[in-house]
Amino acid sequence: MLNILKQSILLLITTLSVVHVSAEQQKLLAYDGKPGDSFAFSVAIDGDTALVGAFNADLETKLGTVKDAGAAYVYKQSPEGWRLDSKLLARQAKTGDTLGGNVALKGSTAVLGVSRRDDVAEDAGAVLIFEQQGKEWQEKAWLAATDGKAGDAFGQSIALTESFMVIGAPHSDAVAKDSGSAYVYRRQHGGWQFQSKLTAGDGAEGDLFGISVAIDGNTILVGADLNDEKAEKAGAVYAFVLEDGKWQQQAKLMAADGGHTDIFGVRVALSGDTALISARRDDVEGIGVDAGSAYIFERSRGKWEQVAKLISPDGKADDRFGRGVSLLNATAIISAMNNDANGNDAGAIYVYKKREGRWLYNSKIVAEDGRDGDRFGWNVALSQTAPNHETPRKPSIFAIIATPNRADNGKKSGAAYIQTIDE
Repeated sequence: MLNILKQSILLLITTLSVVHVSAEQQKLLAYDGKPGDSFAFSVAIDGDTALVGAFNADLETKLGTVKDAGAAYVYKQSPEGWRLDSKLLARQAKTGDTLGGNVALKGSTAVLGVSRRDDVAEDAGAVLIFEQQGKEWQEKAWLAATDGKAGDAFGQSIALTESFMVIGAPHSDAVAKDSGSAYVYRRQHGGWQFQSKLTAGDGAEGDLFGISVAIDGNTILVGADLNDEKAEKAGAVYAFVLEDGKWQQQAKLMAADGGHTDIFGVRVALSGDTALISARRDDVEGIGVDAGSAYIFERSRGKWEQVAKLISPDGKADDRFGRGVSLLNATAIISAMNNDANGNDAGAIYVYKKREGRWLYNSKIVAEDGRDGDRFGWNVALSQTAPNHETPRKPSIFAIIATPNRADNGKKSGAAYIQTIDE
């Protein structure tokens, strides 16, 4: 009888947390979502698994409420769609941790940023690692910078592969106040071992190096969106490569037309030898202030070159095109969180495809039940399912789209959408 009851509760929770908006778009809601949780402030997806952070969620314990402790939710793809698998919580949660403010996922490893954790010093930050063992997700380890200081915000950005983890600490004073740094860990002997601390070769006060990070293979990108070389707060991105066991700076990337407060590098994505870099406050001529843009850089024989500047085909001032970016082989998605296509600041996603050497606009995606102020596209991520040998259908590309301002469970309770994208 008890097992039947447990199964009934799980079925109810799963039903409450999933909404089929359409055949191509599914909405995920926290089954226990509350106003202000900011469910889907951060999102990640890998294969048939999705991870959604809710950094302002409160944790109820026998001793009372742990305010803004944070949480993350794991979803798995099934024949009926995406279904809740687990809810991840810190065993030793503290008030104001904001667990899940940033998340990363690869295979059976989930990493949750806790950038306001106070173990080392106030708001020095940390990350919490979970591993899936069998059908359960187990808390495995906390990581914090051994040289962390108050306000570093270690864990504000995270990137992950099977072998490496990169964690940004954009308010680290490594070179100068708030110059920023990033930490690289390598998976060894069943755990994560610190390997290297990265800083910009020309880092300066207030650059915020580490505001964004990306990794693919032996290449790391680190954004410094307030770098001033091109213009005040124009921004820059640094590329590092692994050579002879050490991470070496390979290049500094800047927009050819970078200008005042563009914040180029506030978001970065990397796939092979291609980088996609956000400049969401770029003032685009003919469109308006803070319309936003994104840049494509490609690497050949160790040299990086800007090959395209992408702008919205229907953009307007303050759309913030480039709020979120993700890149998977020949597919790029770019969000414009303030786009008004189906409501004031409802948000939209733009899909670009590389065809015959050129990056071309492909399609626009909106939340089919979008509302004013949703800001659909707060963050985005892409993944591709593995080929299915049991059926003849082609692998699918999925985008997960963060919408933390969504109000289905109350103001700013949040939602995530999973969208199927054609090859």
